Amino acid sequence: MAGAGGDPHFRRVPEDRNTGDQHLEEEIFYELIFRHFRENKVEIASAITRPFPFLMILRDHDFISEQMFEHFQETCRNLVPMPRVMYDVLSELEKTFDESLLPTLFSKSNLKAYPDLNEILRNFQNGNYSSQ
Repeated sequence: MAGAGGDPHFRRVPEDRNTGDQHLEEEIFYELIFRHFRENKVEIASAITRPFPFLMILRDHDFISEQMFEHFQETCRNLVPMPRVMYDVLSELEKTFDESLLPTLFSKSNLKAYPDLNEILRNFQNGNYSSQ
């Protein structure tokens, strides 16, 4: 569960809790974030309208392998609808989900390239999780 704790975009469990409570709260936080990610894959995929810079950022940060990168690039060239390709990418990321994905997903470059991601980011930041 590394990554999001150091990024000011995402709320985090206070560090001054006792270890048992903190661990439980971190697990709950992780589950809420994961569920919110999973439940918003269609919205995220729909917001990503072209492979650059999204796929390159994921590859550069080792969230997808070079082989996966090439596969998704080829899929885009084969005229598969972009939201479908991006949904498949997000489904792969879901399999090994880690909070550190979120700062990468909502990086400055991605937010600039895909403005519709901004509303999704605000939901993550504000804790507007559909499960609450």
